Amino acid sequence: SPSPEPIYNNEGKRLNTREFRTRKKLEDKRHESIQTMFALNPGYKPPADYKPPQLKISEKVLIPQEEYPDINFVGLLIGPRGNTLKAMEKDTGAKIIIRGKGSVKEGKIGRKDGQPMPGEDEPLHAFITGLTHDSVVKAVQKIKEVIRQGVEVPENQNDLRRMQLRELALLNGTLRESDGPRCANCGLTSHRSWQCPDKPNVTNNVVCTNCNGVGHIARDCKEKKTPTG
Repeated sequence: SPSPEPIYNNEGKRLNTREFRTRKKLEDKRHESIQTMFALNPGYKPPADYKPPQLKISEKVLIPQEEYPDINFVGLLIGPRGNTLKAMEKDTGAKIIIRGKGSVKEGKIGRKDGQPMPGEDEPLHAFITGLTHDSVVKAVQKIKEVIRQGVEVPENQNDLRRMQLRELALLNGTLRESDGPRCANCGLTSHRSWQCPDKPNVTNNVVCTNCNGVGHIARDCKEKKTPTG
């Protein structure tokens, strides 16, 4: 029989080789036989190395890049060195791939074999796969929340963006805590506390009488208690 259309991974390595197709055919036949045995004998015990095939659930979340061209949704979702995306995957148990138009920088599109990337001709989207419905739903919710914040929250007030910029500076070795006075209310260096547009942060106005730090009281202070003379 003629060979099927080749399928490649992101590195250009072929996935559906003759060996792979033969192995899958045998595994499918084995699984079918074991399921037949279960139907005939509910007490049947399959071989110790038998693992039923895991069916993956998938979902897509469209990213409104064309509607909001000035917002870097890909950067918000992926984060410095992919850490934001990795954290979402770890938290949800799902696999998340950003693909479609604009997902890869121009000049880096394509694979070693010259074939198009999966979903390359589709609108920009997040493709989520997981072994459970809950993990996929959780990942969808997190992605939609990042998109919502990107649209509704100004960049200089977006907590995720602030965290990513700080993390990037830390990774690059350019983070300096002494880069100028920070607003005691929101932590930004672009303005002073009395100019802060955010609502007053009550926590930041609490001063510890033990270490003179802000954000906690002496009872919760982690520093050793200062001896009083």
